[in-house]
Amino acid sequence: MAGPASVALGLWLAAGSAPVVDATEVVKDLVLDMKYATADNFLKQKVYPDGARCMLRPEAAERLAKAADKLREQGYRLKVYDCYRPIAVQWQMWKILPKPGYVANPKKGGNHNRGAAVDLTLVTMDGAEVEMPTAFDSFEPKAHHGYKGGTEASRKHREILREAMEGAGFKRNPMEWWHYDLPGATKLPVLDVPFTKQEEAPAPKPG
Repeated sequence: MAGPASVALGLWLAAGSAPVVDATEVVKDLVLDMKYATADNFLKQKVYPDGARCMLRPEAAERLAKAADKLREQGYRLKVYDCYRPIAVQWQMWKILPKPGYVANPKKGGNHNRGAAVDLTLVTMDGAEVEMPTAFDSFEPKAHHGYKGGTEASRKHREILREAMEGAGFKRNPMEWWHYDLPGATKLPVLDVPFTKQEEAPAPKPG
């Protein structure tokens, strides 16, 4: 049976050496909650199109699959809030919160713009939310990995997620419990890829 690495590579080749793959094709039970495709985000406006997908570089999708495998053994699934992000959206975010460390300067681009970062949380196997220290995109000290307050359950869940993601080779953002990056992501190029599935061209009729 093919492992997540070969699946990611196969999708990359099938897409004509595309720089990103659809993470749901690699992690089959991945839950999508793409916050920027709704108004439920700190921008208070929808900036992603309907049908926005979780697009990641193949190596990020592979590592996400490893984390998902580990978490499944503990009775959890992964739910993603954000993956690849167009640079135009980065500019909108920067206008609202021009604060490095929380929002990447679009002049350089952030790791989301490279398909090398993912924002996510845990859910139970039936998709129910678990308690975390804060809501997604909460720009306060409570969201930091070093935060020792809150409930024991919230800290436990944060650590379960961290151990799985770091064990799969991701690096945590110390100020955001939900944000993880590929190592060396800043050296990768900023991407411009479609969010939604492209309509396949009809097969030519026999002449």
